[in-house]
Amino acid sequence: MKPYRLTTKALALDEWGRGIIKVGKVAYAVSNLLPKEEGIIEINEELAYQKAKLIKVTKAVSYRQDPACEVYQKCGGCQLLHMNYDMQTRFKKEYIINAFRAQKMNVKLDEYIGGTLKTAYRNKMQVAYRYRDHRIIYGFYEEESHRITAINACPVQTKSQNAIAAGIAKIMTQMKIPAYNEDKRSGLIRFALIKEAFQTKEILVTIVTQSEIFPGRNDFVRRLRQQFPEITTIVQNINSRQTSIILGEQERVLFGPGFIWEELLGMRFKISSKTFFQINPEQTRNLLQKVIDYGAFQKDEVVLDAYCGVGTIGLVVSPLVKQVIGVEANKQSINNAIENLRENHLDNLQFINEDATEFMEKWLLSKKQVDVVIMDPPRSGSTERFLKALINMQPRSIIYVSCEAQTLARDVKTLSPVYEIKKMAAVDMFVGTYHVETVCVLTNRAGNNK
Repeated sequence: MKPYRLTTKALALDEWGRGIIKVGKVAYAVSNLLPKEEGIIEINEELAYQKAKLIKVTKAVSYRQDPACEVYQKCGGCQLLHMNYDMQTRFKKEYIINAFRAQKMNVKLDEYIGGTLKTAYRNKMQVAYRYRDHRIIYGFYEEESHRITAINACPVQTKSQNAIAAGIAKIMTQMKIPAYNEDKRSGLIRFALIKEAFQTKEILVTIVTQSEIFPGRNDFVRRLRQQFPEITTIVQNINSRQTSIILGEQERVLFGPGFIWEELLGMRFKISSKTFFQINPEQTRNLLQKVIDYGAFQKDEVVLDAYCGVGTIGLVVSPLVKQVIGVEANKQSINNAIENLRENHLDNLQFINEDATEFMEKWLLSKKQVDVVIMDPPRSGSTERFLKALINMQPRSIIYVSCEAQTLARDVKTLSPVYEIKKMAAVDMFVGTYHVETVCVLTNRAGNNK
């Protein structure tokens, strides 16, 4: 059946911020269409997913805004730039509340911490380089595609990051360095990963190449440093695999120490190419402060920091308690956490490289004391075994930091026979996108509080 068009209104938004329309009994998701807006929609029933294409908005609502991005319709990075910020806030609040409602739980948000920076808030930029239309282009992957959307600048990246990304393409052109060809598996430079520390002003540039052999490597580094003296270190990462994963295993430091330092709440954090670190420093600071405020930590308490990553939460909490034990399955993250521990001269933290679920079960059997459990699991949430062990450990409180409200609500439902929500705050870490962080504090219903 050929695609056809019709004019209709969006009824609501789905969890990804897409407008929902109904044609007969079938619902379709339409990107860039807002509730109560009318638009011309193209429907292709042969597509695998029930998505429709917006051709034109014919009647707009008052909270629509012009996206401050020239490739918004193509790039999959931001989804809500066509909404004003009040509407983005409303959408994210409702998303969290509805996630709990789906678990038959009525909750309220005590706080919503909006981002004061609507642009230039990211400390990391990741761009692909390709050869197209007789020139080297750089940009991001289109939504659900391996095609690159070429950009000149991205509004959520900083001025320095945008300039360096463009400068790399210019140097590649000057030196005739070939960009990677995904189909032929040829060419040299695949990606650039730019990390910027907002407090220390240090910048790490990682050049991802198809091969370890990098003709003109020294000249490339010289030109890049000459054009951007603010760069403090440059690393070559080698990734010859045919995969969507950006970074390979092997690395070579081309200039500087191979890492940068960032500062948050009086602590220093080491950041390398493969280090996970929250991308919005302003809101990360607010999130960490909310963990401290909600935690009501005592000097004689033992805190377990599960899924601890590079130890960010554990480090800022450690001066307030007797001991922090961080657990993380990723070996490199634990190594970074230990380096952060040493850099900050702390002696009441211990970092353990182990699966969080297995560690919890062992800890339960040991019958050792734990007063507060902080958990910051991946988007998929925690496991039933972890939550069962957590309930049996009976800490006075649980601080659940979540990047996905649906799995947060699911896990809180599992904990609800023994624990109840005391406070919950949302932190808008990713302005212009459907993502939102949540800090949820649960206390023991039995009153096991100090």
